[in-house]
Amino acid sequence: MMMQLAHRAFPSCLEQESKALDQVLGQLSQAREAMHRFIEVRVGGEELVIPYRIYDQGYEVVFDHLTETQSILYSCLLTRHHDGHMRQRHLERILSVREPWVVPFVVQLMGEYVIQILETVEAHLPTLDPALYGRFIRDNQVYFQTTHARMISYWDCYYRRLYKYPSEYVGFRVFAKLCEFP
Repeated sequence: MMMQLAHRAFPSCLEQESKALDQVLGQLSQAREAMHRFIEVRVGGEELVIPYRIYDQGYEVVFDHLTETQSILYSCLLTRHHDGHMRQRHLERILSVREPWVVPFVVQLMGEYVIQILETVEAHLPTLDPALYGRFIRDNQVYFQTTHARMISYWDCYYRRLYKYPSEYVGFRVFAKLCEFP
């Protein structure tokens, strides 16, 4: 249920905000998450558990009742929504946020098949904080390698005919840039 998503997906320093968000969402939604799949990452020395997919309405009216921080938390969760358009819309909301707990939500999207999402990330690469992303990559090397491999697999399956050479495909360019971050 969405009620428990925020509490597990964000660091303890956001416990009060994430619990408040869980309460608001619990009143509105009976969201389902992909129970068998989670994304486990380390952020700031803490283990976080992010849902792989969320299946709910993506209640936009909720934003009117949230603090700024809660709104960012909810947008992070909605980047895990089953609808690619919803994921992209909320990615655009969080790309400019310079917080370490936002990074795994952005990086996860880089390994998915929706090319428009990768293009959005590429357009915002100059604004990403290299130190934040570099630290996340160093702290989550196996996760990062798996995400990179997933991007390659999607290119091979869906885009290889359109982008014959890896350098032509946006996913390869995005990961190459990320690997340059300190």
